[in-house]
Amino acid sequence: MSRSRKNIIILFLSGILLFPSKGRSQNVTVTGQIFEYVTYYMSNFDVQTGSSDIQLFRYLIQSDSYPVYAKVWFKASMISPSLGVTSATTIVELESNVLQLYADLALDNRYFTVTSDFLYDQASPPNAIPLEVTPIQLLDPQEFESMMSSIMTTGQLADGEYTFEIMIYAGPDETSLALIEHDSKTIVVQTPTAITLESPGGNIEDTTQTVVYTTYPFFNWSSQGCSGCETYIRVAEYDPSEHASIDEAMEDETSLPASQSEGWENIGSFASYQFPVTGARPLEFGKLYVWQVKKSLSTTGGMEELISNIYTFKVADPGGGTAASPAAYHPVLEGLRQALGEDQFNALFGSGSPLDGYSPQGTYSIDDHSVDESSITYLLNQVINQNISVLNVDIED
Repeated sequence: MSRSRKNIIILFLSGILLFPSKGRSQNVTVTGQIFEYVTYYMSNFDVQTGSSDIQLFRYLIQSDSYPVYAKVWFKASMISPSLGVTSATTIVELESNVLQLYADLALDNRYFTVTSDFLYDQASPPNAIPLEVTPIQLLDPQEFESMMSSIMTTGQLADGEYTFEIMIYAGPDETSLALIEHDSKTIVVQTPTAITLESPGGNIEDTTQTVVYTTYPFFNWSSQGCSGCETYIRVAEYDPSEHASIDEAMEDETSLPASQSEGWENIGSFASYQFPVTGARPLEFGKLYVWQVKKSLSTTGGMEELISNIYTFKVADPGGGTAASPAAYHPVLEGLRQALGEDQFNALFGSGSPLDGYSPQGTYSIDDHSVDESSITYLLNQVINQNISVLNVDIED
């Protein structure tokens, strides 16, 4: 292979193409991204024209000298078993005419459709660039009918994998275009499911069945995971003499978060959470509490929320319990019990075990680095949520 051809390959791999023009080189670069949402509402799309009122992609095409010529190709495809589509199928494939640019151009899908006549660059004043977008391929009519039937039922894209792909070409003239950007993203669309609380607690009717014996309980729930979702939790005291309902208690002062201006505690993407040592008002033995979880979802219609029902639990005083009442452990040991499981935990910390009677003294380290209790709790949450796994447990003197 000649040296010049090797150089061209290297430039392709770096995403930047240098090409001669009027005795000097032009450096054309593309920066941007394809955006991802949890839910795609079809009211934001026109499948037959490729038009959309929400941002799917945005790229900035820049050159160190002008004019420069460019061409754009875009494709959206899907795999959706719920629609009977089991192999990659094109929804829409579009290609532009060759664009002559005299300044930097922001390429936004909202203005890149078969009905668009012009794009406007970032010159001052902007130049109008004639645009003609040609549909190369559209969804098969039979599959389109299946999709539309699903859309009419749910108002959103059917569950499945959707791939968005874009290619941008540039060159010194219309006949010397070369690929300078190829980007794609596959997005798994799943209809968000309700949040189901699991423990602690339950319905308010029988608090004898919803007792915990620690002021640092672990909260557990189930819900379908989703990329980019944020999860929130809140805990509040329920006093039947002051609150007419658990809903009223939930809207009153919260124990978590401690700051009343926040309303909810952001806990990332966990599906369980231990009541924290700091950043919350301590729970008290003998009192009733309510808790609730919500998820914040990014959709093409804006941010939406899924909110769980409300569970009630009582923090019982271990000293006043029966012999069969569970022991009240230090919050770190409570986390270990959840992470290891009852059998392995009891083998290490139960009666007659190597660590019988052990209680943490407040000194912790991870990889020989000193950390605080919240860092340990975070790590235990990762194990409980199966984001990381315990390979083995060693006991050191």
